[in-house]
Amino acid sequence: MSAARTLFWIALLMVGTGSLERDALEDSAGLHLLAGLAFSYLCFMWYRKDSDTRGFARTRWLSMGMVAFTPGAIPFYLLRSRRDGERGQALIAYAASLAAVAMAIWVGVAVHIAMA
Repeated sequence: MSAARTLFWIALLMVGTGSLERDALEDSAGLHLLAGLAFSYLCFMWYRKDSDTRGFARTRWLSMGMVAFTPGAIPFYLLRSRRDGERGQALIAYAASLAAVAMAIWVGVAVHIAMA
């Protein structure tokens, strides 16, 4: 799966997560857990594909960090795997992708409110 396709699936997952019913949190807790697991899996798949493309040797600890603490592990990976001139651009792209994910969640919330 390409990096762009993985990011597309992450955004689609976040739209679905945002549309989950907020009022019945106990009913949707299982769905949120499932969405969190799917998010971690998709981020790990992106990490795997990117590290293979760049020839970066994945460590066990970074791989576990990517699954357990994705938002903090990705910037760490970007700083370690990019050359000096690429680091800033990669971090800006990561910040933009976080903004896109937040927007996808807000779209899901808006869809949920519109459907209610």
